[in-house]
Amino acid sequence: MTGKLRLLVLVAACLAAGYFTGRAFWQEPPPESPPPPARAAPLSLPDFQLTDLATGQPRRITDWRGRAVLLNFWATWCAPCRKEMPLLEQLHQERGTGGPVVIGIAIDREEPVRLFVGETGVSYPVLVGQEDAMAVAESFGPAFVGLPLTVVAAPGGEILAIHSGELHPEDLAGIVKVVDALAAGSMSLAQARAALKPH
Repeated sequence: MTGKLRLLVLVAACLAAGYFTGRAFWQEPPPESPPPPARAAPLSLPDFQLTDLATGQPRRITDWRGRAVLLNFWATWCAPCRKEMPLLEQLHQERGTGGPVVIGIAIDREEPVRLFVGETGVSYPVLVGQEDAMAVAESFGPAFVGLPLTVVAAPGGEILAIHSGELHPEDLAGIVKVVDALAAGSMSLAQARAALKPH
């Protein structure tokens, strides 16, 4: 074997050794694992307990079982939340015990909530919490993308609709119409859900 041939063989051997050594130490990273599947929105209201602003005592959502409810998640720093609250107060005043119960759920500290409610005269029940109220909002899965969030439930706790964003008068009128039809028996649960499904 000539010196030139020997040199070529040596270079080839070094390249091969380097290649296989590199593969052993610097393997390609494993492919990224797929993201976890998005959690589906629940079909019924979760059982939860938060502080009632009026009494300072814990209150469970099941206290309103037997009545249609409109849960409205909000915060004092949320401008769209504040804008829609007069509509909710009007519904509460007009329908009293005969319509869906409006329940505000403040994802906020108790002091600013108490001050805001006192200034605005909101009279429907308000439950307050920070991490706990946020956990309840997050339990509604991908529908919770921010505040305000409104959840409409039938008297048995079955969720009829989840509305993300500010409620407008036509939204609220549509909700009340469906809740009334469900209460009158002229609409089934499936029909109510279909009627309130976003188009």
